Amino acid sequence: MIGRVGSQRVVSLSGGLIVAAGIGFALVRFFGEVPPAQNLETAAGAAAFGAVIAAPGVLALLALRDRPALLLPAAMLLVPLSFLSFALVTLPLLIPAFLLVRGFARADLGHPGWRVAATTIGVLALLIAAMAALFVHDDPRHYTTDTGDYSTSDIVTYIEATLSLALTATAIAIAWRLNPPGR
Repeated sequence: MIGRVGSQRVVSLSGGLIVAAGIGFALVRFFGEVPPAQNLETAAGAAAFGAVIAAPGVLALLALRDRPALLLPAAMLLVPLSFLSFALVTLPLLIPAFLLVRGFARADLGHPGWRVAATTIGVLALLIAAMAALFVHDDPRHYTTDTGDYSTSDIVTYIEATLSLALTATAIAIAWRLNPPGR
């Protein structure tokens, strides 16, 4: 069980904000494309990108269901995600990371340490692989319209988006299954 009521509120608020950030970054990624590139393939890539960013928030919200061990992988994943943008737009993700670590420190885990370690390592590996799947292969595209030519050096294809979404869902499912409710 997560510590006091105040800690539960902090975890709940942090989780909700992280999920909202994932949705926001997905929308920015989609609508930031040139109009000819705003298609279903771009939407799938934006959704996969947003899902990886929202995953720590989902884990934090699931931790409120008597699975506090999920707070550690959520917090640890936010650290590399906060440095995803060269413009440091994602840097504020460090704030909920520290809040989730605080919630984890106050939690009564009720599980052996190996479960927490296995969950943390597994979730981190799967979600880092999910993010890498979006950018591992260069897929240039060229668009021609009546008003101009547009090119991009890399898009997220359906296959890359599907692989990333599958890895993200698997990470969340594994975290849920490795950590049954309390004692």
